[in-house]
Amino acid sequence: METRAVIIIGHSLFAETLAQMLVRSGQINVLACVQSPEAALTLLTTVRPDAVILAEADQELIGGCGRLLLAQPDLPIISADLNTPNVQVITSQRIGTRPADLLTALAELPRRA
Repeated sequence: METRAVIIIGHSLFAETLAQMLVRSGQINVLACVQSPEAALTLLTTVRPDAVILAEADQELIGGCGRLLLAQPDLPIISADLNTPNVQVITSQRIGTRPADLLTALAELPRRA
């Protein structure tokens, strides 16, 4: 398996522990641990990670995800939190502005269970 590069956003013991665990796996290169989405945005001007990991469910941090997706629409954001039993992968897809583009995007969405 090829090594993947990530940036971790969070200012908690969980974020630090997560970074250490990922590095120990030998499959992940943690490029940086930053405290805010704004710091990650600044860092994204010089590095190109495979994903950003949001290492806590702080509402301010979650709000910054939109800014990250606007700046880097092809960058997956993985939200992980100790208080939830799963992780969430947040992605973005840009489409054209014509009504037909929107209709096509809606038609291609997977059905919700």
